[in-house]
Amino acid sequence: MNPAAAPGLTPAVLDTVTVPAEVAATYRAEGWWRTETFLHDLRRTAALAPARPAVVAHRLHRPAGRRVRTLTYAQLAAYVERFAAALYALGIRPGEPVAYQLPAWWETTALTLACLRLGAVAVPVLPTVRTHELARTLRLTGARVCVVPDVWEGHPHAEALADLAGELPWLRHRVVLGEAAATGAVDFAGHFLHLRHPPAPQHRADADRPALAVSVMTTDAAATAVLHTPNTLYANIAAQHDPTGPGRRPREVFYSALPLTSLASLLYTVCWPLAVGGTGVCQDVWDPDVCLDLLDAAGVHQAYAAPVYWTEVLAAQRRRPRELRRLRLLLSGGRTSTAGPLLDGLRDALGAPVRNLWGAPEVGMGTLTKGDTPAEREGRSDGLPLDGLQVSVLPRPGHEGATPGALRVRGPSVCLARWHHGETAPVVTWADGDGWLGTGDTALGDGLGGIRVTERAGTRTGGIFMAPVDLIERELLAHPGVAEAAVVAHTDPELGERTCAVVVPAADLPPPPLLELREHLAARGIGEAFLPTRLELVSSLPRDEHGAVRHEGLRQWIARLLPGQPRTMPITTG
Repeated sequence: MNPAAAPGLTPAVLDTVTVPAEVAATYRAEGWWRTETFLHDLRRTAALAPARPAVVAHRLHRPAGRRVRTLTYAQLAAYVERFAAALYALGIRPGEPVAYQLPAWWETTALTLACLRLGAVAVPVLPTVRTHELARTLRLTGARVCVVPDVWEGHPHAEALADLAGELPWLRHRVVLGEAAATGAVDFAGHFLHLRHPPAPQHRADADRPALAVSVMTTDAAATAVLHTPNTLYANIAAQHDPTGPGRRPREVFYSALPLTSLASLLYTVCWPLAVGGTGVCQDVWDPDVCLDLLDAAGVHQAYAAPVYWTEVLAAQRRRPRELRRLRLLLSGGRTSTAGPLLDGLRDALGAPVRNLWGAPEVGMGTLTKGDTPAEREGRSDGLPLDGLQVSVLPRPGHEGATPGALRVRGPSVCLARWHHGETAPVVTWADGDGWLGTGDTALGDGLGGIRVTERAGTRTGGIFMAPVDLIERELLAHPGVAEAAVVAHTDPELGERTCAVVVPAADLPPPPLLELREHLAARGIGEAFLPTRLELVSSLPRDEHGAVRHEGLRQWIARLLPGQPRTMPITTG
């Protein structure tokens, strides 16, 4: 296929994704942006401390004694060069997209950096994404190479990609990590690890040019590619000045429970460790006991996870306590809120302070609490914006005052563009010179100078009234009889669209009835129009790999239920 006719991300498209020169100059003057990239950080530490651990990766399905692989800085730097040469041999050139749907393996880190080394655009895809969603991402970005495992957690990734290949003429090569011959793919081990390719031509890494296209799936599975540069990622780190927060302490060890192909983990266990000459720690299959053992064995200083993961970690720590002497900070939140009791429980059981945060693929880490006020300790605040990030809450028309409004962001960490499935070109953040980007979330002031996110993009419900879903869910969690909660829309035959509370009851108390939950919410300030008119009790909630509730799946499940029929459980897998 003629490269000029290939869809998606091309050098010509990337040339349109920029910020005004005066804005870039301001960000550099403030120290939020720089001329170097994370590749410079890698090479610097590899030269000064080649034996220092760069990556610690736990692979559950390996034999005992071989599950943890540690790469030094010298080894990681060598693999980055080798992988870059292998990609170049497959025809990848600067500005071209490379997709990879891999678990949290050390190869994933090296491949991400190899794309930066070549000037290619890395397109990480979550390993839980299935064929339909993968196809949308590959069509949207026009990836020229796609790397997948042969089979992962029961899903035949290599077969699924082979079935798609005929529909994607611009996809030059399918690469399989594992058994590749059965699907006629390039063998990753043979091509990337064993063959010695000529070194790839040196490419000057441009800190201002898009290097990462993060796929975001909406509730209708319509992909969006969020375009970041090394500098928009670095701004998350450069903004950290509080020594008691994540900070920029040299040689720290970072852990994330989320998949490595999520923006949160790429930031927290790849970019951040490189920037401070530290170590990134990850595990490929979630297990709370493995998490705690890794925190202990790897000497982790700070760890990030979504609340659903921390809930399991807390239970595991109470069953078998570990003494985590080096752990100094826990981060919780992202696209889901953290309940006050969980924040308190983590502090007591793990012996480290906990910060709540709000973040999004468009901005990385957006706000962060200091953890020293009652509102923050109770989970009623998502904190202050990071240094340099501006936030704006636009009230809905006719709803002035202390009511939730549309949350917008502007600043050095905001992505340079979003490209929605079906559109002919990306929407450039600074196209009109304004730089404001709507997150799709709604928020209100927390009374502390920061914000409280009341509902996330894709979770809004309601007919005449738009119910603040996140706020209602958070207040439901404050009821002692509620272990987990989700709020979704349901259609009442007389009243139209109303809210339904889907609740996992606490194990040691009777399930709370609907009337009791409505009274509880009303006492905590939830308006009458937003109170749930239906209650469904379940044993677990369906969640995605980030720990976020699959609200769309719950909506569909509830829509199929009829009065008096058995309550089969909602699907809990991706």
